[in-house]
Amino acid sequence: MKNVIAVDIGGTNSRFGHFRISDEGRLSYVDGLRLKTHSASSLDDLMEMARNEGPIAADTQWDVVVLAVPGAVKDNTYAKLANVPWAVDVSGLRTRATGARIFLINDFVAQAFACPLTSRLNTQIVQNGEPQAAANVAVVGAGTGLGHCALAPTGGGAFLPLPSEAGHATFAFYGKTETAYRDYLLERTGAEYPYGDIVVSGPGLTHLHAFLTGRDLDPADVIGEITPKAETTVLFARFYARACRNYALTVLALGGLFIAGGVAMKNPFLVVNDHFRQEFTDSAHYGTMLAKIPVTLILSEDSGLWGAANYGAINLRTG
Repeated sequence: MKNVIAVDIGGTNSRFGHFRISDEGRLSYVDGLRLKTHSASSLDDLMEMARNEGPIAADTQWDVVVLAVPGAVKDNTYAKLANVPWAVDVSGLRTRATGARIFLINDFVAQAFACPLTSRLNTQIVQNGEPQAAANVAVVGAGTGLGHCALAPTGGGAFLPLPSEAGHATFAFYGKTETAYRDYLLERTGAEYPYGDIVVSGPGLTHLHAFLTGRDLDPADVIGEITPKAETTVLFARFYARACRNYALTVLALGGLFIAGGVAMKNPFLVVNDHFRQEFTDSAHYGTMLAKIPVTLILSEDSGLWGAANYGAINLRTG
């Protein structure tokens, strides 16, 4: 029996999970905790708070600790986080750890490693398909920004994660309405070019609704007044599908594409609709291939924890 601590650090909340790996290799959840990230003054402080309140028991022998963070990871040790007043550096934790292996990964690497565990998560089908065996799997997720990651299978149940910052790549618009929105978005945000983080995200939903209605609302308030047939819903679904299509084509996600992130998780109607499916398969050369990719919406808020734990379990088994 092995013990794993998974930590998903976000700009608002940090989630902790204690998992066990059975002798047969099955991953199971034991206990968890959620803390306000800004209640801690540093990573060490956050870990100490979790140790005092659980689930990081001081008398337990930890085999692996995996921390997932919203930012690019440098040298597997350091990351500067968005919307968090302190950086993450696990070198000190490694020095103090007694036998535990410690990994620092991007939060969407964790989301990607949750994808093979869909039987353990709540999900909803967006598009039925026929996944190819031993093919790449991808995850795209809108929250405060737009995250991406892919997994390339390497055999024996192991995967090579392919981290991405595709949310900062240029986002394409076409047609009169979309072109007018592009110009509005650049003026509103001061951005030099449109990119996924400001289009397919919670803030992006606010920007789009303001453009279409003149009402400048928080994302939650936008959701409160739109319907599945509203113009905001239709355009946002198309934009989300376009981001997913572009990434699926980029990494050839023939093993399946998963949608994560709070925007669709809390509001499935934004992606579970014909507008999303039509846009996702809209390709002159590869429409048939895209129509065969299964698209699945992840509805479990703790998917990042499960993915981080799975990352640790795989590294214990193969490392």
